[in-house]
Amino acid sequence: MKTARLFLMAFTVLAFASCSRQVHTYVPNQANVPLLKEKNEFKGNVSFTNWQGAYAVTDNIGIMASGQYVWRNMFYDRDSDGDYLLDPHVRGGLIEGGVGFFKPIGTSRRAIFDVYAGYGNGSFKTVDNGFQYDSIQGNPDYLLRTKFHKFFVQPSFGLSHKVVEAAFSTRFSVVRFYDQTMGSKVFEDNESRRENFMRLSDKAIPFFEPTFTVRVGYRYVKWQAQLLFSVPINDETYTGYQVGDFFQPVSLTMGVSLNFGQWVQDAGK
Repeated sequence: MKTARLFLMAFTVLAFASCSRQVHTYVPNQANVPLLKEKNEFKGNVSFTNWQGAYAVTDNIGIMASGQYVWRNMFYDRDSDGDYLLDPHVRGGLIEGGVGFFKPIGTSRRAIFDVYAGYGNGSFKTVDNGFQYDSIQGNPDYLLRTKFHKFFVQPSFGLSHKVVEAAFSTRFSVVRFYDQTMGSKVFEDNESRRENFMRLSDKAIPFFEPTFTVRVGYRYVKWQAQLLFSVPINDETYTGYQVGDFFQPVSLTMGVSLNFGQWVQDAGK
């Protein structure tokens, strides 16, 4: 029942995200879902905002590293009413690494279970969207900044074929914000919102992040798409402002997945 409730929260957040003015100081990074099968296999993923790699140290132990950099502008993702579906001023990202266990299942070895755990560090900045951007571009009085530590555990189950790969992951992240800064004119007409922003560092914030990953191609190179929901679990912490404020609730990324290990193995035959 608790899992069902968290899924319901995720889709509720998606609905709110499409109808509210966004100010995001945390954007979840793309989940690294390598679906490794055997020792010395190496996979990499590249998109516009995320870069990832994973290597199988043994037949069951893998390591991974990920980087993220988000840089948007004011023309990013407007809806039909001229509002922004995502915060257009976000800039920042993170670097993270992890280690985990993977296990192919069945005689065909096409089904894979894996679980990774790791740590990351990053920062984001944005601006209060209640101003005329062209007239005060770069004015620090309107800037919001956050830094954060991130710890995650990510179990996944997937199917891997030479043409198609698909996986479902349930990443649990704990984010600890620190060193927040806020310009003097940010939320100047909403004191409670200013207080809520500064309260982000009061305690670590857990996120439930269900993720769907699909790859289509052939052998070494595949197109990848990933849909990720990011839902704060202890939502009572955020009473007083709209769902989705400060944390981007949904991420859709697309890019290219490269299977270098299979490439090298085939070349050596």
